[in-house]
Amino acid sequence: MLCLHAACGGGSDDVPRCARCGMRVDTAPAWLAGHGDARFDGPKCLFRWAAENGRDAGEGWATEYFDTREVPLREAFFVAGSDVVSPMGDDLVPLRTRALAERFAGDHGGRVLAFGEVDDAVLQALR
Repeated sequence: MLCLHAACGGGSDDVPRCARCGMRVDTAPAWLAGHGDARFDGPKCLFRWAAENGRDAGEGWATEYFDTREVPLREAFFVAGSDVVSPMGDDLVPLRTRALAERFAGDHGGRVLAFGEVDDAVLQALR
């Protein structure tokens, strides 16, 4: 069995993986999100993980779309339903200000949401 694992490119156990879905998080660092020691391949996985595990998503952060720096989720605005997708498909695009989020939505479609507006219905609508 060990030979089969090696032949299939099982890879290293040190590869960072999304705490929710297991996807590698290093393939698209522009979408990286985090909550404590947990890492996620996009904000959608972080929000879903938090809801599923009784955690406060507001304690997490995401990579801001334009400046690619961490932004606390409580302070961010999100565009849902745009034509920009993460490695996991439809996702919440995190922006630092409402003005940036509105500009982004004007260019790419979607709806601007504050942190508190990201609820189960929004998450379920994302594929």
